[in-house]
Amino acid sequence: MMITESRTTYIYNSHQKCLAHHLDPNDLPASKEKLPDRVVEQKKRALDVTIAAARKFMTRLISDLDGTAVLICITDHEGYILEMYGDEEIKWQIESLGLCPGVRLEEEKVGTNSIEMALRMGRSAQLIGPDHFFRCLHETACFSVPFHSAGRISGTISMMMAAHHVSPYHLALLQSVVDSIDREVTAKKQNKKLLVLNQVLMENSRNGVILTDEEGNIVEINPYAENVLSSNKGELCNRHITEVAVIGEYMGSVLRGSQKYEDIEITLSNKTFLFDSFPIHDEFNQIIGVFGQFRDITDRLVLKRQLMLSEKLSAIGKISAGLAHEIRNPLTSIMGLLALLKEHFKPANPGQKDYFRIIFSELERIKNLVQQFVMMAKPDQNELIKTNVNVHTLMEDILALMESDFHSKHINVQYHPLYQAEMEIDKDKIKQVILNILQNALDAIDLDGNISVVIRQSQLDPGIEITIRDDGAGMDKDTLDKLATPFHSTKKYGLGLGLSMSYRIVELHKGRIKVESEHGKGTTFTIWLPEG
Repeated sequence: MMITESRTTYIYNSHQKCLAHHLDPNDLPASKEKLPDRVVEQKKRALDVTIAAARKFMTRLISDLDGTAVLICITDHEGYILEMYGDEEIKWQIESLGLCPGVRLEEEKVGTNSIEMALRMGRSAQLIGPDHFFRCLHETACFSVPFHSAGRISGTISMMMAAHHVSPYHLALLQSVVDSIDREVTAKKQNKKLLVLNQVLMENSRNGVILTDEEGNIVEINPYAENVLSSNKGELCNRHITEVAVIGEYMGSVLRGSQKYEDIEITLSNKTFLFDSFPIHDEFNQIIGVFGQFRDITDRLVLKRQLMLSEKLSAIGKISAGLAHEIRNPLTSIMGLLALLKEHFKPANPGQKDYFRIIFSELERIKNLVQQFVMMAKPDQNELIKTNVNVHTLMEDILALMESDFHSKHINVQYHPLYQAEMEIDKDKIKQVILNILQNALDAIDLDGNISVVIRQSQLDPGIEITIRDDGAGMDKDTLDKLATPFHSTKKYGLGLGLSMSYRIVELHKGRIKVESEHGKGTTFTIWLPEG
């Protein structure tokens, strides 16, 4: 409870209370109660930040007093002494009175004292000479200033010296020092909170974060950035930022020119990131470091590409629906009439037979292109009609269908049916996939090549693997990356729809297609289809 009475009134009333408690001013103050050492240590730990700051500032104050013998005393909010240091002679005299760490300074036991006075009045207090109740202390002066935490008094810092050394500025000086201690403790607690917050954010951020000092040396890096850069914090800290691939160039530029970078697309560890970097300034607008962060947008780009693919397929469907009816019907009529004409036509020039062959060949090619559009436009393209199918029998039918094509190019086909059980699949759609891949293998080989077809049970996931390998022309990396893209084709007359449809069909079966190829060394397609 705070007391608002004047200093003089407080001292008078305190002396009267001491007499009421049967204290004799001619005796020596003594307190028979003392806290156990472990309890004192607990109280000190609760105020460890304040006590540490007080040691620094009060040691400096003792030095500034230029040889004046001073004893410093720190108490908690209840008036228990936690720590005493300073002049050894004064300390010995005070301890001989029974005043030591663990003792509580209460009026009814140790008489009028500046510590309880400061705690009760809630402000700075001083007792000089006869202000003390006990005459043995009339040659001393004591100054006490309360310190605060979270808006409440947490204890006091006191200074004791000989009364004849007292000057008017001593209490003001102690008050100034305690104010400095309060500010430092507040700053340390705030910094501790910020440090904890910073650690939580840095440790759990899904962005890579790197900080440098004003020289460009790395001072902080979070775990996400360590993982992306494949280096640990110990390896990167204190190294110059320009030694870090890709982002080092940007952050070095920020350090040199104070410019900022925002949303720069970069590639790290085979992933795509957006990178930001800007300078860190102090209160004088001087650069004290550089901040850099990068966030993974790989999944976003994949989704964007999938959306674009979906939009393309939707556009194809709309176009194909009209083309199918407008082209296929007259085309069928033309091919039928030409067949009849060929049967009754007797050319005078034998070479004219080649004209019919070329015409039929080109019309057949147009028919195939239109058929691909029709397949893309089918309303049930995303629906599967699954039945139990013997994949071995299906493959035999497909190879028989393409036998003449293989024979015409002298291609040797090796078929290894290591799995001959039934699976639940959409027979027509999987047949279309295998035909597309085999046709690509056929087109990749000029003459006298080899194609290998293997059906086996998967060793990695439940299901089967269909592997189709050729020793044809192969593909470069750019072509591999665009295999599933509609309208992308390396063939002279290719439409670029076959493989994109094949990927979609396998995805509908919850399967996957893996492609390995090297330019000039052939290509391997592996189709994995799950069980059930």
